[in-house]
Amino acid sequence: MKRVGLLFIPTVLVVTLNGCVPYSKGHDFYVVSHAKKTTFNVGESFTTEGLVLANKDKLSETITDYTTSIAVGYVFTINDLNIKSVTISKSGFKDYSYSINVTNLEVLKITSMPKTEFIVNEYFSIDGLVVTCNEEEITDYSISISTSKRLTQVGPQTVEISKEGYQSAFYDIYVYPQKALHVQALPNKTVFDEGEVFDSTGLVIIDERDNEVSDYKLSIADGTILKGHGNKTIEVTKEGYPSTSFTIKVNESTGPTVNHTLNIYYINDTHGSYTRQQKNYEGGMAYISSYIKSHVAIDPDYSIVLSGGDMFQGGYESNETGGAIMIDAMNEIGFDAMVVGNHEFDWGESAILNFYDQLNCPMISSNIFYADQETRPTWLTPYVILDKGDLRVGIIGGAQENMGSSITGSISDNFYFPSPNAYIKTYSSLLRNSHGCDLVIAAFHDAGFSGSSGYPSKFEDLTNINPETGYKYVDAMFFAHDHIAKKGECNGVPYLEAGCNGKYVGNMTINLEGNGVSYTVTSYSTSNTYGYSGCTVYDTAFDAIKTKYASIIAKGNEIVYNFSKSYDSDSFTLVACEAMYWYVNAHKEDFDNTTVSMSSHNSGGIRDDVDAGVMYLRDFVKVFPFDNYLSIQTCSRQNINRYLSYDYYVTYGTAVFDDQDHAKVASINYITEKSNAYLYQLDYKNYDITVKDILYTYLKENINPNL
Repeated sequence: MKRVGLLFIPTVLVVTLNGCVPYSKGHDFYVVSHAKKTTFNVGESFTTEGLVLANKDKLSETITDYTTSIAVGYVFTINDLNIKSVTISKSGFKDYSYSINVTNLEVLKITSMPKTEFIVNEYFSIDGLVVTCNEEEITDYSISISTSKRLTQVGPQTVEISKEGYQSAFYDIYVYPQKALHVQALPNKTVFDEGEVFDSTGLVIIDERDNEVSDYKLSIADGTILKGHGNKTIEVTKEGYPSTSFTIKVNESTGPTVNHTLNIYYINDTHGSYTRQQKNYEGGMAYISSYIKSHVAIDPDYSIVLSGGDMFQGGYESNETGGAIMIDAMNEIGFDAMVVGNHEFDWGESAILNFYDQLNCPMISSNIFYADQETRPTWLTPYVILDKGDLRVGIIGGAQENMGSSITGSISDNFYFPSPNAYIKTYSSLLRNSHGCDLVIAAFHDAGFSGSSGYPSKFEDLTNINPETGYKYVDAMFFAHDHIAKKGECNGVPYLEAGCNGKYVGNMTINLEGNGVSYTVTSYSTSNTYGYSGCTVYDTAFDAIKTKYASIIAKGNEIVYNFSKSYDSDSFTLVACEAMYWYVNAHKEDFDNTTVSMSSHNSGGIRDDVDAGVMYLRDFVKVFPFDNYLSIQTCSRQNINRYLSYDYYVTYGTAVFDDQDHAKVASINYITEKSNAYLYQLDYKNYDITVKDILYTYLKENINPNL
């Protein structure tokens, strides 16, 4: 039995089986439990609390009508010091005696109790314990259980608080078994027909202490329409506890054959491309909206609108509004879910929280965690379940394994991106078995493979039959990240990617056959519609968005520079390097009086070609969208040689080495914070100015009139 509270436990315990007067005949006392207290202080009252005696010949017979040689309640005086004997007597029984000790010590008292309940393997703690003597706090006491001890024994334990020259104090703790949930009673009904609603009435869940639990969650909630026949495992969860489960059976419906067609409309990697642009054949969000809305309107009950991520960063209007204009556009279109891409992280987690707060659809990814590798951000859900007409569709999000390598290090170091495959498989089983999903779709911020045609071999295992459900792990896959329009099938599973920047709108049509309750895929088709030539009608609902951001949109027409020639993205990267080199050396006082002899930038940082003629601010941001900070590196000769040998990095200038054989290089924090940055630098320092602002200044002030 659990005991909690302040108790006094014997430090001296001598049990004598001989009575004071030996009998040759009579019954023996049997000690069921000994007296709790055998050490008393002068001024304390005698008690036999805890002493339980029985007839040795009849153990079920508890003896209570005995007498004691020291009367219960007797107050000990100075004359009672040292060890005494207490004799228990009853007519017809041999006497039983035990020893007590009377002391005149100062008494330790526990005036504030610490934690008294623990879980097995938890470390012992005395947080909150206050020990006093004569109302003065005592801190130099000893304790019988070390605070570094892991409690491995289940059950009650006594803790002694001691100090030399003082009478000890005691309290009890209780160590419970590992937290657990158990099914004590199954629901009243465990066999259902397809189409019935689940009812858990009668289910009783208890914890490791046999206490009934009510605040648990079921993986199939009460009222859920049961789809898909066969045995279904229902998981029981409670925060802080390992889960448990039970099984129900769902019988197949014998209803008439029913056919449905599901249409999924898909865009990915728009990178803030809000405005329609003929140059790159970008449709613009107002025109894409009209296209998607008009097609959804044909069969709204069986239509899904999905985003593959990287929606916000990259376009002038979106960058200037922190993604707000794109969020308004997405909410107007009516997205059902959005996968999280690497560029959602570009403005830090606070920006993602804003996306989460403002978007009317969930952000999904099953394999993004904080760096502890266990905790999923609160703004993220691994999957979404959509009820579309008679169909139930589960969409699981996935991020490219190690996606952090495409995110600035100071941000990505806070996150963990394992391979998504195992998570997709786990959630596929859950969606099929526990949630009755007819379709399971995987949407990745991952290219799947290189090029516009190929085979997504790293996801091929997801197209196999799941032995837990009898269906494939996924019925369709959507890709993103590499900006290439692609479509095809892998082991009978269709896949699709819709390019980038609103240049395409993807459409996947899936035909299903069922019994009116659950359905399976019979055929499918995939296509990509050109964003500029295929989306030609303006959505007038965007007039409100245009008005809301009118001043920002107008500012996009500011002239930044008038180029005398055209540049491809690689050659314009060199212009960015020239700008960094100039700015640092022209403003040394802002950079610790540092002189740089070289500058560097990654080739992927320039996102578009530059045409001869006028560059507007909107074009400038499209070409150079990133808000990377200027960073100054200290480099060795070996670091410089590595820079010069790797065409991923564009450099300007010739390294000049000091007497320590070191050179200073202007770069960006995306480079200096990468995991392999040690190959290109000895150390670095970031400064509070973006390279985009530096390039803008370089062009606006016409520092180089010959561009």
